[in-house]
Amino acid sequence: MITRLAALSLALSGGIYPLAAAEQAHSTVTIAWNSEVRSPGICVDKTTWFISVIPASLSLDGLTKATLHSGEEKVEARVLFLDGTQRLCLLEAVGPLTGLTPASLARTGDLKGGQKLNCLSNRSACLTMLAGKDWSHRGEQFPMPMLRVRVADPEKFCDAGTPLVSVEGQLVGILAGSSHDKSGEVHAIPVARVRKLVEDVKAHKRSGPVRVGLVFHNQSSTPEVIDVKPGSPAERSGLEAGDIILSLDGTETASLDDLVEVIHHLPAGSETPVTVLRGLTEKSLTIIPEFTEMTAAAR
Repeated sequence: MITRLAALSLALSGGIYPLAAAEQAHSTVTIAWNSEVRSPGICVDKTTWFISVIPASLSLDGLTKATLHSGEEKVEARVLFLDGTQRLCLLEAVGPLTGLTPASLARTGDLKGGQKLNCLSNRSACLTMLAGKDWSHRGEQFPMPMLRVRVADPEKFCDAGTPLVSVEGQLVGILAGSSHDKSGEVHAIPVARVRKLVEDVKAHKRSGPVRVGLVFHNQSSTPEVIDVKPGSPAERSGLEAGDIILSLDGTETASLDDLVEVIHHLPAGSETPVTVLRGLTEKSLTIIPEFTEMTAAAR
């Protein structure tokens, strides 16, 4: 007899996974960039916005459209935004695909090493494990910290654009499509980058780095403010020299690296809560980041 618990699980290639992960597969599509190049994609907003990483074999020059496939259905889509550095692309379909729903986005701050995940592609899944985060790997410097994951079946599930989801079904990241070794380790663009891209384009029709106008000790790991730039978002928020940033956008910032990571992923123009330690007192403030190029000294 099939138990109720068994009925709430779905057998996917590579193992048995909770229903939530299977439901997330109904957010996935195949993106045809031309007659030969394809990548996985996932719906992230409005049932018509999709995110993917463009395969390295495809030139980005003149890339303005693609075709989305879901089962027997297909629909044309246009490129809303393309990050040429990471090849991360946001597409808008001309109309919705039947049965697709936007993915639920996880918060990167909640992810821990050793956490079980799944790579999703074409409504099948592969067991994956979160190994950690890297700012660099084998001499390559990343523009932002990348998730490092270990995939049980890398040959089948490590294509650029493959969605990475938690066992609860929340989108955690997008595989970058970087080469993997025999251990099956690959890197993924964190979901915080996806959230920022969606929110930026929704509000401003573009995306990019933000500034808050804070200066920190470069050789200290403590997120203690040593200066506030005049006319900056930080000054307008009421932040002061000597403040220690305890959390930003709901994420604890125990170190300067933690804080820099959160700032990397802040949407521009969004009211963002910040908690600071000022003297012996905690204070809650709100800061609104603005688009700018980031520097090493003022983040």
